[in-house]
Amino acid sequence: MFKITWDKENNGVLLTMRSTEDTLNVPPRPVFFEELDLLGLNKFWKYPKSKEPLLWACDRRYFYRGELVLEAKGGNIYDAPQLIFTGAGKRLTLKPVDIDLLCKKNETTMFLLEYEAMEFINTQYRRYRQKQGNNTVENIDFQKLAEVQEKKLKEKYAVIKEECDSFDIMPLEEAEKQGKQIVLNTKIEMFIASYSGGKDSQAVLDLVSRVIPSNDFLVIYSDTGYEIPPSLDIYEQTKKFYQKQYPDLKFYLSKNHQDVLYYWDKMGSPSNIQRWCCSVMKTAPLYKKLKEINKKGKQPHVLTFDGIRGEESSKRANYSRIGKDVKHNNVINASPILHWNLVEIYMYLFKQKLPINPAYRCGLTRVGCVTCPFASNWNDNICLKKYPEKLKPFDDKIKEIVQKSGVKDVENYIKEGNWKIRAGGRTIDSKSSLNIISTTPDFKAVLTNSQENIFTWLKVLGKVNYTEQEGVVKGEIKYKKNIFPFELTKSDDNNLVIEFENVGDEILFVSHLKKTLNKSTYCVHCEVCEVECPTGALSVVPMVTVDEKKCIHCFKCLNFDGKGCIMASSVNVSTNNNMKTSKTGINRYNDGMGLRETWLQKYFNNYDKFFEDDSHGINVQYQIPPLVNWLKEARILQTDSKLISECGKILSEAYALKPKIVWEIIFINLCENSEICNWFQSQIEFNRTYLKSEMEVILQESYPGLKDRTIKNPFNSLLNTFKESPLGKEISVGVLCQVDKKPALLRQPHNDISPVAVAYSLYRYAESKKRYALTVSELYDAKQTEGVYRQFGVSRERFETILRTLKEDKNRVLNADLNMGLDNINLREDLSSMDILTVLM
Repeated sequence: MFKITWDKENNGVLLTMRSTEDTLNVPPRPVFFEELDLLGLNKFWKYPKSKEPLLWACDRRYFYRGELVLEAKGGNIYDAPQLIFTGAGKRLTLKPVDIDLLCKKNETTMFLLEYEAMEFINTQYRRYRQKQGNNTVENIDFQKLAEVQEKKLKEKYAVIKEECDSFDIMPLEEAEKQGKQIVLNTKIEMFIASYSGGKDSQAVLDLVSRVIPSNDFLVIYSDTGYEIPPSLDIYEQTKKFYQKQYPDLKFYLSKNHQDVLYYWDKMGSPSNIQRWCCSVMKTAPLYKKLKEINKKGKQPHVLTFDGIRGEESSKRANYSRIGKDVKHNNVINASPILHWNLVEIYMYLFKQKLPINPAYRCGLTRVGCVTCPFASNWNDNICLKKYPEKLKPFDDKIKEIVQKSGVKDVENYIKEGNWKIRAGGRTIDSKSSLNIISTTPDFKAVLTNSQENIFTWLKVLGKVNYTEQEGVVKGEIKYKKNIFPFELTKSDDNNLVIEFENVGDEILFVSHLKKTLNKSTYCVHCEVCEVECPTGALSVVPMVTVDEKKCIHCFKCLNFDGKGCIMASSVNVSTNNNMKTSKTGINRYNDGMGLRETWLQKYFNNYDKFFEDDSHGINVQYQIPPLVNWLKEARILQTDSKLISECGKILSEAYALKPKIVWEIIFINLCENSEICNWFQSQIEFNRTYLKSEMEVILQESYPGLKDRTIKNPFNSLLNTFKESPLGKEISVGVLCQVDKKPALLRQPHNDISPVAVAYSLYRYAESKKRYALTVSELYDAKQTEGVYRQFGVSRERFETILRTLKEDKNRVLNADLNMGLDNINLREDLSSMDILTVLM
């Protein structure tokens, strides 16, 4: 939150609100003697084995009294990094940092910081705290009341608590101005301080303990089975530390019923794509423990104070300080230290004299799992040196898996971290398999060595009735309001064949059906889906059972994962290993932030100075970043800066007189450069109305490795683009509508397309294919996924008419032979797509 400069005289740091030329770009971490010993610096420097830190490090660059003295480069799990000393770093004698002086010199800034965080905690606690014994409000969800008002009046509303326990609803902005007590939700049954053994959760736990009564919140630590030894020790130490002060503060330990290596054998090693470990070993056990504590047979509604900090990653930097349904549908996450930097965290721990995980003293930048697909080479090296016995079983398992995959140089493969990027299940020995034979018009699938009773999982779709005669089962499923008959055939070779007739247009049903079949085939009882069930109808240990009286067919046990089953996703051999998952790929826009007509107008009116201030009225933090990405993908901005491109200048000049043509050009560029628009042009058909939920299913199946939220952010942004620009109703690329009061979209042909857009699209297509001789037939081929037809749905007759017009145009940008059965299009190789805009606009 504050800026940081060196306190060179005292070998410390100073927090300040002002930026100067001395401000540090990277917050430094304290460095202790244990880390120096591990690096072998006791051979070069003299220093005491003190409790206090000895110097500071920005990433892997070490500073003493504000001077760079050493840099550690390279290294991996097996090899130590190279040490590069500066002139000032030779033969040093280090003195410990004066912690008392450090805290004293930053006393004012830390006071402001911690009390702001405590006020945030207090505000959220008061807002969500249900008043005990007040029967008039205990069953009211005030959040929904506010949402109803918001939908009616298109303005943010809040329920506020008045004197004498009365309530009122008013605009949120007005409530905050008046300092009213806002009641967000009365369903919260537990307040939790999530504890990981790390520095951030340590700080949050202490802040929460200073605000919330100790008998009104609890602390949960998840033992994943990967934990480095000091983390379990620090949990016990912290438990004693706080229970001495607050005897009624409850601590709980959650753990999966199976050993972690059991799941490695079943699912393969976790990876940065198949990251099953957090869900299976951490999240599911934690929420199952909450269910046990609640003793109501279903998941409680909880508010969790977590230690997430935006500084840790670009993804977390975009998190909201309050998040509903972030990881679980019954959980609200509150992040008191979201904006704290690393120095502020350590300063707070020093000031409050709190336990600090000893692993940080050895140089680990993040504590937790002894091996992790997201861990740095630096952390891997330290874990091998400090905790070899703990790491060995996982290291051995990784070597075994890598050898199975046929890699010859196993050690080098592991050194380079290649085991961390597993996308499919090629190295997993699963005897079970699901083969989808067809989905349209008839559905047919074969289940081999199914792990669970297929009829048990089919119950989550709806009521199931069936009869069996001579090895053939005939039945029906009532899915929502429709009845779907099916036939199931059993064979002697452990195969089940299930068939449904004429269900090709039932996108949602087929999607949910495939997910239930995945569960039946692959279930390993990991419990991840069980904790998604809001009613307690589902139980998966020791075997899967579904209580039909409790099941409300909400499909949350199916929709939490792209394939409906963590095991199925991990075993699946991916055919889309080049998926992009970050802000550089499909998810480049904040949720619902489309390319809006009003934003484009503002930009074109003042593009030279648009990004210099906030006079445009667009939110700089939340709306400008996605706008920048849209403009780059539309080729309006240069790809490597916020400067307008040559294409952008042409479109800007034409916008006042030819706005529709400009939007046509923009959409052509978006189909090429925006992954979500590229998906839309290739997958969504013309003259068909899709429910929003159906399109989400199609998108999820196109990107099975992406999480639900990662999928919905760009999708909602695309729909917002259609709503807030001429691409919607005017150009008909995507017309928003409703079917039975449910949001839907109709994609209509745009036959009124301009000759400019047709020519530009043809040249962009030709440039991508590196050939200038095209045919009409290839653009209208049923397998075609790009080009002018997939972009706008223009009829072939209308398209050929425009080709003749362009052929006769004085600029002669193309030649078309369309007589006597010919359909050739010949573009000029001396022209580019940019020339088309220059000539025809």
